Amino acid sequence: MNKELVSRFMSKKPELEKIFSKKHPEEYKEIIKSLVTLLNTGNENGDLDPERIHEINDGDYQGTLVYIIAETGYQPSNYWYVKVYYGSCSSCDTLLGISDYEEGLPSKQQIKEYMELALHIVQGLKKMD
Repeated sequence: MNKELVSRFMSKKPELEKIFSKKHPEEYKEIIKSLVTLLNTGNENGDLDPERIHEINDGDYQGTLVYIIAETGYQPSNYWYVKVYYGSCSSCDTLLGISDYEEGLPSKQQIKEYMELALHIVQGLKKMD
């Protein structure tokens, strides 16, 4: 777990809650892109690039999504990754379980659960060696 990223997450919680209050995230990549954008410091080098998020999905109805995120800059040499487990139903997939295909804006409870999922994603981010 990268303590600096978790610390940045904690300081940006209100901004992320606003994002989650406007609509249900449709996929994990959407959550990761929001996180990467908010966690960035504005430095040219070392930030994660929200436009360079690559998804590996070798599953079918369930499996593991691997997200590889490049750092900013021309021809980045540093990458981060996070694994997310998914399923085909709301009882075996965290994101589906939170949204449960509800219409309308997310409830306060759903926002809280999206925030918890986002924190777990940040805690799972690891820099590739």
